[in-house]
Amino acid sequence: MNKLAIVFFACITHFLLVQFGSQFLVPFGYASVIWPATGVALGLYLLKGWPVLVGVFVSLLLSLPQDSLIASLPTEVAYILAVLSTVQLVVSRQLVLLFSQVPIRISVPFEIIKFLLLTGPVAMLLGGATIYLVLFYYLELPQQTLLYVGVTKWVGDFFSVVLLTPVFLFLYPNIFVKKARKASAAIITSLFCFSIICFVYFVSSNNFNRDQKQQFVNGTVSFVEQINSTQSTIKLYLKALEAYFQASEQVTKEEFSAFTSIIQNTEVRVRAIGWIPLITKQARTQFESSMQKLYAKPVHIKQQTSAGFKKSPQQPYYLPIYYTYPLDENQAVIGLDVSTHPFAGQTIKQAIVAKNFAVTDIFALVQQQDKTDGVVVYYPIFKKATPPSLASLIGFVEVVLELELLLDPMYTAEREGIFTYQISFGDGNVFSHPSYEPEHFIAHNVAFTLFDKQGVIRFSSSDSFAVNLINWVDFIIVFVGCLLGVICVMFVFFIVSFNTSLEKKVKASTHELTEKNHELILANDAKNLFLANVSHEYRTPLNAIIGFTELASKETEDHIALDYLARISDASAILLSTVNDVLDFSKMQAGQLDLDSKVFKPEEVTASVIGMLSHLAAEKSIKIEFNHDEQYSKQVEGDELRFKQILINLLNNALKFTPKGSIRLDCHCRDQDDDRLLTIKVIDTGIGIKAEDQQRLFNAFAQAQSSTTRNYGGTGLGLSIVKQLCILMRGEISVVSQEGVGSEFTVVLKLKIHNETEYSKLSAEQMDSASTEQCDHYKDMKVLVVEDNKINQIVVQKHLLNLGLGCDFANDGQQALEYLKVQQPDIILMDLQMPVMDGFTASKHIKNDENLKHISIVILSASVGKEEKQQAALLGIKDFIHKPYKQSDLERVLVKYAH
Repeated sequence: MNKLAIVFFACITHFLLVQFGSQFLVPFGYASVIWPATGVALGLYLLKGWPVLVGVFVSLLLSLPQDSLIASLPTEVAYILAVLSTVQLVVSRQLVLLFSQVPIRISVPFEIIKFLLLTGPVAMLLGGATIYLVLFYYLELPQQTLLYVGVTKWVGDFFSVVLLTPVFLFLYPNIFVKKARKASAAIITSLFCFSIICFVYFVSSNNFNRDQKQQFVNGTVSFVEQINSTQSTIKLYLKALEAYFQASEQVTKEEFSAFTSIIQNTEVRVRAIGWIPLITKQARTQFESSMQKLYAKPVHIKQQTSAGFKKSPQQPYYLPIYYTYPLDENQAVIGLDVSTHPFAGQTIKQAIVAKNFAVTDIFALVQQQDKTDGVVVYYPIFKKATPPSLASLIGFVEVVLELELLLDPMYTAEREGIFTYQISFGDGNVFSHPSYEPEHFIAHNVAFTLFDKQGVIRFSSSDSFAVNLINWVDFIIVFVGCLLGVICVMFVFFIVSFNTSLEKKVKASTHELTEKNHELILANDAKNLFLANVSHEYRTPLNAIIGFTELASKETEDHIALDYLARISDASAILLSTVNDVLDFSKMQAGQLDLDSKVFKPEEVTASVIGMLSHLAAEKSIKIEFNHDEQYSKQVEGDELRFKQILINLLNNALKFTPKGSIRLDCHCRDQDDDRLLTIKVIDTGIGIKAEDQQRLFNAFAQAQSSTTRNYGGTGLGLSIVKQLCILMRGEISVVSQEGVGSEFTVVLKLKIHNETEYSKLSAEQMDSASTEQCDHYKDMKVLVVEDNKINQIVVQKHLLNLGLGCDFANDGQQALEYLKVQQPDIILMDLQMPVMDGFTASKHIKNDENLKHISIVILSASVGKEEKQQAALLGIKDFIHKPYKQSDLERVLVKYAH
C-alpha cells in the first residue's frame, strides 16, 4: 500500500469513527467515553508510520468544525485540538520505544501490562489535559464540569487504546509485538470485551440520563399545574362577574369594586379586572356624561393610536372600559374603546363569534408602555334567556395580565435551580424568562391551551441542575471493564498452548456424544414401534373378546351366562384401560399427546360416565350423587374423549378406594372471557390419603402406599395422565384428603365457549325423526369390510347382521381393489395393517380413481395414532373406529354416511 493510500485510508477511517463516537458525547459535549478513533489511529500509526498521522490530522481538521460546540469557539481552537491530538499519538509511540523492550513478548504479563499502561493511561493524559485547559481558557464553566469533560476525554482515549490498539498489532507483523499463535482468539476477545464494555456503559449512562431527565420533567410538573390552575382561577373570576352582571340591571362602581375584591385570589397576581359595556351610538352622549359624573373629571370614549389617545369618532357601537379594579393603577384606560384597539379589537370579535373566552396577543399595556408582556382575557356577557349574538350582547368582562408579574411568584427558588422556561402561544407570541437558553443540556416541552389559543411551554435545564448530569460511577464501569478485558486477553494467550489438545478432546467427546444420541434416538424409535405393535397385538384379540362378549350378551337370556359375560366385559375394560394408560403415558413423555376439538355438553358426558360405572357402584352398594348448575349443561369446544377419560379415571379411583358410603360429583361452570371454566369435584368417603403421600400422588407409577397395588390393583398411571390432560386443557387438578375420612379431587378445566344459535339446534323430535330416517337408509347400504383377521371378520359381520346389514370381505388391500373392479359398495370399513397391501395404500388407490373416489372409507383398526390420523386426513378420510369397538360405534358411522 503506497503512502498516499495510507493517508486516505487513515483519514476516512478516523473521520467515520469520530462521527460514530460523537453519537455518545456526554451531556456537556466535547468528549465521549466511547471513542474508538484514538485506539484505531494509534494501532494504524504503530503499523504504518507517519502517513497515518497526516490522515488523522486531516480528519480532525474536517470533523472538529462540524461539532457545533467547538465551532462556537474561536477558529484557532480546532487547530490546537487537531495538533495536540496528533502529537498524542507520537508521544505514545515514543514512550513505548523508550521504556519497553521491543518486540514485546505476549507470554510475559509484565511486558504486556507495561505496554498498555504507557500507551493508554500515561500517554492519553495529554488529550484529557488539553481539552480541560482549552475549555478553561475559552469558556466560563464550573470547575466540576471542566474536570468531568477532561476525565471523560482521558478515559475514552485510553479505553480504546487498551482494547483496540493491540488488535492491529496482532494482525500484521511489526516491531512492537511478537507474532502470536492463533492471534485471532485474542483479537476476538479484545473486540468482544470492547463491545461489552461499550454496551454496559451505554445502558448505564442511558439509564442515568433517563433518570435525570425524568427528575427534570417531574420538577416542571407543578409549574405547569400552577399555570393551568391560575388559568382556571381567572376563568372563575370572569364567570362570577358574568353571573353578577346578568343578575343586576345596574351595577355601580362601588358594587363592582366590592364584588371584585371578594372574588380575587391574592395568590393570582392580575394587573386589573374591568367591565366593558356595549354602548350604542345613540347612548354615547348619556354614557360619557355618566362617566364624567362618576369620575368627577372630563372623560370621553377614546381610542388608542400611535400618537396616543384621541376621542373616538362616530361609529355604530363602542366597547369602552367603564369600571376597572384596582382603579388607582389603571385610571388611564377608563373610556378606552377596546373594539378599535389594534390588539384587543380582533380578540373581541373572536370572543363574540366563539361566545367564549379569548386572549389577546402579547402587547405593551396602556398602563405600562415600557414593557411588552401584557395580555388581556375577554369574556362576553349576553342577556339572559336570549340567544347569544351581538344584539343580545351586554358587554365584556376583562382580566388584564402582566406575564412577568403573573409568573414570577410561581418561579420559586427551588424551580429556578431546576429549569428556565419560555412560553409561546398563538401566532408568534413568545415570553421568555431572562435566563432561558434553548436546549440547554436537558429540554422538555409541554403543550397546553391558553384560553382560546394553543401554546407550548419550553423548559431548559438550569446551570445548577446541569451539575447533576455528572456521573462518575460510569467511569468505574470502564476501569473495571478495561481490567477484566486485559485479563481476558492475557488468559487467551496463556491457554492457547492447550488449545490443540483441548480441541482433540472436544472432538472425541463430541463424536462419542453424537453416537450416544443416535443410539438414544434409535432406542426411542424402537420403543415407540414396540408400543405400537404391542398395542395392535393387544387390541386385536381384545376386539374379538369384547365383540363376542357383546354379541353373546345380546343372544342369551341365561342369567348365569350373562353374569359371566359381564365379568369378562369388565375384565376386558380393565385390560383395555391399562393398555391405553401405558400408551398415553408414552405419548406424554414424547410430547405427542394432542387434543381433538369438538363440541359436546359436559353434563351429558358426565352422566354417561356415571352410567358406565354404575354397575361397579351397585356391586358395592355405593350411591353416586351428581349435582351441577345450569351452566354445566351448555356446550363447550374441547376433546370429549379426553374429558371423559379424566372423569372415568377419577370416578373409577373413587369407586376403587371407597369400600362403602357414597361418592358425590359437584360440577360447576362459569364463563370467563371467551372460555368456560369447568370445576369438577369428586368427593368420596373412602380410605383417604396421608398428607405425606399426597405430594407424590400425581407422579407416574406412584400410589399412596406400596400395599395399594396389592390390595386394589392399578398401574399408578391414572392420576399422572389426568394431571397431564388437565394441563393440556389449560387447567389443573388438586386433592384434599384425610385418612379414614375420604378424599376430594378438584379439577379445573378451561374450554372454549360454543355459542348455540336457533338455526343450529334441532328439537328432540327432529333428532329422532332424522335418526329414524337414516336408520331406514343405512339398512339398504352395501358394505365392504377389508380385514385380514378371520375372527374380527366374524365379529364385524355379526354386528352388521344385528343392524340389519350384510357385508362382503376382502382379506387385504389388493383383494379390495380387485373387488372394486366389479362392484361398488356404499362404504368401506378399512383395516390398516394387512399383508400384501396395507389399508392406506389401498385407500390412496381408491381416492385417486375417478370412478371410486366417491366411496366413503372409514378406518377400522387397532392402530389409530397421530400419524395415522394425519395420513388419513391427507386422503380425505375423517372417521375412525378404534378396535376394540362396540356395535354402537358401527351404527354411528353408518348413520352418518347413510344416503
